[in-house]
Amino acid sequence: MKKAFITGGSGHVGSNLVRKLLKQGWRVRCLVHKDIRGLEGLDVELVNGDLLDSNFLAQQMQGCYAVFHVAANVAVENIDIELMEKINIDGTKAMCRAALKANIDRFIHFSSIHAFEQKPLFEILTEDRPLVSGVNSAPYDRTKASAELVVKKAYNEGLKTIIINPTGIIGPYDYKPSRMGQVVLNIMNQKMLFTINAGFNWVDVRDVCDAAIKSVDVGHYGQSYILPGRWASFEELAGIISGIIGKNTRWITLPFWVAYCFLPFAYLSAKLSGKRPSFSKGSLHALAVQAKKVSLDQAQNKLNYQPRPLEETLKDTVDWMNNHVN
Repeated sequence: MKKAFITGGSGHVGSNLVRKLLKQGWRVRCLVHKDIRGLEGLDVELVNGDLLDSNFLAQQMQGCYAVFHVAANVAVENIDIELMEKINIDGTKAMCRAALKANIDRFIHFSSIHAFEQKPLFEILTEDRPLVSGVNSAPYDRTKASAELVVKKAYNEGLKTIIINPTGIIGPYDYKPSRMGQVVLNIMNQKMLFTINAGFNWVDVRDVCDAAIKSVDVGHYGQSYILPGRWASFEELAGIISGIIGKNTRWITLPFWVAYCFLPFAYLSAKLSGKRPSFSKGSLHALAVQAKKVSLDQAQNKLNYQPRPLEETLKDTVDWMNNHVN
């Protein structure tokens, strides 16, 4: 029976990955943070420790066949730069050192579509696209690209690595919820009084996890695999969710530039409530600067990757959130 070591196992992606592995007969050991709701009731070994301590990590990897490095800090506000660098870059360095020390057979690194340069926006984005570089890049994009360079260096040092690059992840078991999950939840609860003329490429978390597990056996070492779903505007997303819940979920779609005018109000509301802003300059940048076409050819050809319809993902997500979050 194969054993896996997973970082970020209690998060949205991690908890779905754990469920998939257990169903396939794997034994699982998870490095977890405070919130473990996503793993409650599952037959997994939970360990607490420092993501930056490579010696500790190497000890936890002993006896494991594969490592899935899922833990990451996903943020778009500039106030999170130091934390993103610590977790996304330094954490990946520690994980790679530990995996080399523990002689791990497979190291699967969860990256992001944002690690790639998005321009030119209207050319198909493939794995050959250069990684983000430069100090003026969005902090999240830059840290994920830097983490990939760390993984590639480890590959050159003998670690059997595979990198996966999903687009915007949504799906069940999103307890926190994630930023993408919060969008779905806000639409469900009719808290989006307006949508903007923009969208995203949405992918089901379960499809991402299936591909990651599949890559353990058939993925090419040193290779990256982009995992897209389908691009849909916020207006279309709201329309699909409206059909699922049987209620009107949107009122008006505004031009994209209007969102910038509402930024001061979003920041003021966040300051008064003590919560993160519902949108920010960084999140608007991520929407404005994104490749409109993303290739799944490499993942499809090698991993037999077949993303499910967006409508199915949203139906399952809405049903799960109604039972566990709302």
